[in-house]
Amino acid sequence: MALKIAVLKNFLKTSTSPYVVRSDSSEVVEYDQFVELMAGGRTALSKIEILGAMQLYREELQKQLVAGRTVKTPTGSFYMSASGSMETLDDSYLPNDQTNNHEVRLHHKTEGAFEDSIRASLAIVREERPKLGVPNPLEVLAAGEDSGLVKAGGMVRIKGLRLRFDRKDAAQGVFFADAAGVELRSSFYPLILPGSVLASVPDGLAAGTYAVVVRAAVNGKDVTMGRIEGVTISA
Repeated sequence: MALKIAVLKNFLKTSTSPYVVRSDSSEVVEYDQFVELMAGGRTALSKIEILGAMQLYREELQKQLVAGRTVKTPTGSFYMSASGSMETLDDSYLPNDQTNNHEVRLHHKTEGAFEDSIRASLAIVREERPKLGVPNPLEVLAAGEDSGLVKAGGMVRIKGLRLRFDRKDAAQGVFFADAAGVELRSSFYPLILPGSVLASVPDGLAAGTYAVVVRAAVNGKDVTMGRIEGVTISA
C-alpha cells in the first residue's frame, strides 16, 4: 500500500500554478483492526490488555488536556489552542457562541523524528481521479455487423459511463475525429443510455483510424467531452 496522489486543475485564486497535488489514503485501518495489529506485533500484551491500555491513555490524555496542559507522547505533543478576535479588552471569550469567531481546538504537533521515520519509508503512487462531470467512453464495437468490423454507414455500440446526451443538441452526440482533427457527427441514435449508446457511422467516412468523441451535458448545462482513440473504420 502507498499514499495516493493526484494532480488536479488549480482553481485557487491565491496560487498561480495551473495544477495542484492532492493526496488520499490507500485505505482506513479501523480501531479494532489497529488493536489486532498491535496484539500481533512485538508485544506480550494480549488484545484485552492493549484495549485497557488504550482506554487509559485516552482518559488520562483527556484529563491532562482539560487541565490546560501540553502532553508529550511518542508521536508528538497534544495541546488545546484558543483563537478568535474581540472588539474591546473587556469582551467575554465565548467559544460555545456560534455568532462569533471564538474557537478552541485540539492540536497534535508531530514529533520530528517520528515524522521523519514515516517519510523515509513512505511509498507514493500517482493515480488519476475520475472526472465525474464528463462522459467516459470505454469501448466501441460494431453493431449489427457479422464481420465485427466498423464500417461507414453502419452502426456502433459505445459502452462506458455518463454517456447520455441530448440528441436534439448539435453540440452533443457522437463524433468521429480523423488524424487532422476534422469531426463528423453521427446523425442517428436508436439508443441513448448512461452506459450504452447506439450510433450511426457517418456515410462516406474514409477507411482509417479515428477517435470517437462523446459530448454530453452531464450536469445538465455544461457540455463536456470524453474520447476513445484508435477506432478503425474498415473499407
